[in-house]
Amino acid sequence: MATIEDYAPTGSPISSVERVSRRARAGRICKEQECATKLSVYNDGSFCSIHAPMVVPRTRGKKLAP
Repeated sequence: MATIEDYAPTGSPISSVERVSRRARAGRICKEQECATKLSVYNDGSFCSIHAPMVVPRTRGKKLAP
């Protein structure tokens, strides 16, 4: 009798080389004065998510504000 495993698609890695995630230095603190938030090694910025400067993506051909 056939099982679900017989019909399930299987995948393979796109590349044979495993890519390691980039990491920032451990133990960094947010640059905002009086903020003691410890930054993640995966956050390569200088600020925590609360104090990071707002970045608005440029969308071509679309009006964002009236």
